[in-house]
Amino acid sequence: MKQITTLLTSLQEKLFSSTYQLQRIVILVAIALVLAVVSFGSYYYYDRYYNPQPKSADVMLSEAEKAVRDKPDDPEVRLNLAETYMVNSRFDDAIALAKQVMEAYPENHRAWFVFGVANALGGKPAEAIDPLQKFLDASKDAEMPGLNKTLQSAAYYLGDSYLRLNQPDKAVAPLENAVNWSKTDADAMYKLGMAYIGIKRYEEALGMFQSATRFVPNFTECYQGMVVAFEALNAPDYANYARGMVAYSKKDYESALTLLKASSQKIADFPPVHNGLGLTYEALGDLQNAKTSYETAVKLDPEDFAASTGLQRVEALLKK
Repeated sequence: MKQITTLLTSLQEKLFSSTYQLQRIVILVAIALVLAVVSFGSYYYYDRYYNPQPKSADVMLSEAEKAVRDKPDDPEVRLNLAETYMVNSRFDDAIALAKQVMEAYPENHRAWFVFGVANALGGKPAEAIDPLQKFLDASKDAEMPGLNKTLQSAAYYLGDSYLRLNQPDKAVAPLENAVNWSKTDADAMYKLGMAYIGIKRYEEALGMFQSATRFVPNFTECYQGMVVAFEALNAPDYANYARGMVAYSKKDYESALTLLKASSQKIADFPPVHNGLGLTYEALGDLQNAKTSYETAVKLDPEDFAASTGLQRVEALLKK
């Protein structure tokens, strides 16, 4: 199955052209996450990466509710409160407020966004689609979408809503935009991979899953998706690699080691299997074997950021 290895490498190179680029992306996303905590339209990042302490969440909510009491006719103040409700998982309250603004101001784009995201987060994907699509259509000519977290969030939640409604064909376009606009978003890559599986574009699904796991090495769902895709491509040795990584991500390191060692004998030219062995050996405290595995992965793919950083990590530990 050398063609699978070549295909995965080609797909990954389209997203990440060099180790330097990857390092730069990681730095940029770290900055973006800090900004996301205090900026409008950041709930996609806020919801998944930031967990406010109860006291600070209560203070935010209290201040937002007071602002509405002080300025009850200000739509932006009401939307601020709706967003705060979302942060506190009060999705029905967020939906109700955003709906009030939409009824009073039918062309308020921010209200479309908040209403759509609140429905998506609140388990109402059918209700999320129309407002999110309207928001994206209205923003289609936006400059530099890669820096627009609101646009990225809208695309992500629109695609996710279609997936939840079992419409993967309609999920592909918004999720492709989400990935193209935020090349560090492992969750969007995973969702796009699942959409590709839904329309039987298995090779592209594998490319997404592999890219996502470069950022999140223990992304269980991605490896489970890989199993499905490899099996659909009749590639059992690669599917066993993915099963080994499922075991690794669930901290079942002994099972992972057994599966990955067996797979490495059959697909020795597949860099991810050696990176997986490196991660597993490292988790087991076997730093020397981890080093050897990472070295093999880097030799096969010098641009493998996960393997190269793993190698640096264990080399530093071995020097202590």
